[in-house]
Amino acid sequence: MKPPIALLLAMLLAGSAGARAAGRPDLTVCLQTRNPPLSFRTDDKPAGFDLALSRAIADRLDRGLQIQWFVSRDDPDANPAKEANALLSDGHCQLVAEYPLTAGALARPLSPTGKLPPFDGAKPDDRKRWVKLGALMPTQPYRFDTLTVVLGKSHADRPVRKLADLDGLRIGVQTATLADAIAMRYDGGLLANRIVHLPDSRALFAKLRAGEIDAAFVDMRAVDAWRLHNGTDGLALSGYAHSLGFNMGFVGLAGSATLIRQVDAALADLKAHDALAPMAQQAGLTYIPPRSPDVLPDVHLAALQGD
Repeated sequence: MKPPIALLLAMLLAGSAGARAAGRPDLTVCLQTRNPPLSFRTDDKPAGFDLALSRAIADRLDRGLQIQWFVSRDDPDANPAKEANALLSDGHCQLVAEYPLTAGALARPLSPTGKLPPFDGAKPDDRKRWVKLGALMPTQPYRFDTLTVVLGKSHADRPVRKLADLDGLRIGVQTATLADAIAMRYDGGLLANRIVHLPDSRALFAKLRAGEIDAAFVDMRAVDAWRLHNGTDGLALSGYAHSLGFNMGFVGLAGSATLIRQVDAALADLKAHDALAPMAQQAGLTYIPPRSPDVLPDVHLAALQGD
């Protein structure tokens, strides 16, 4: 008979009891500053699902929590995977949240160095420095990130069971995203002539609300972010979810294997107590459980043509 998860957690943490008694250092987690409802700050008040989850894990590890806030660079040369690795390799945190658990994202970087993203406490020289990158190790995933369809008010009653149901509508997508790639290739280009490219999700929802497009094919997380600050007036959630997506988890350096195992035990305990969905609801995040396997294969072009 397998021991219960709570006992497994206790066994994993038992060996560190002496260190805690001696003043165990805080758990340090890197979170994005402007990524609602996952992590964000308003008037220096931090909030979001990833912040709540990090606190819950730190509590289960009997540690304090320190957050290193950073901003993903919004430019064509930005590489979020390398930026996360650089933050870890330069010692700014032990874990980075919201990391896509795919084979490619976890592979050793092709180039040995990377640049840091803007982060709290950065010095002018940090923008120029190249950081030697390390090997990454993921935790188990804690949620699944996928795409959905949002309809404008005039099409609120339209059933959407597959993307083909949008044929004939003006469909907004954010440029250079997974949604863009799928929409342009879907069913051999069925929707390509109906696609309206927009620079960001805010523009998508604004034009949808104004009736300038009929539907938006967008990340579920972006819907939650808009709803958090603007409500859903003029928008209708279709309930559609695309099959492609990413398991999201924490990532650390391979040298932190002991910590990764402890975090895995804490996550398993939270899942066993059904704590993640209520935590997400409190933060305004639509919670979708992770899918098997924990580390998903990279997306191939052929998969972009379906639902």
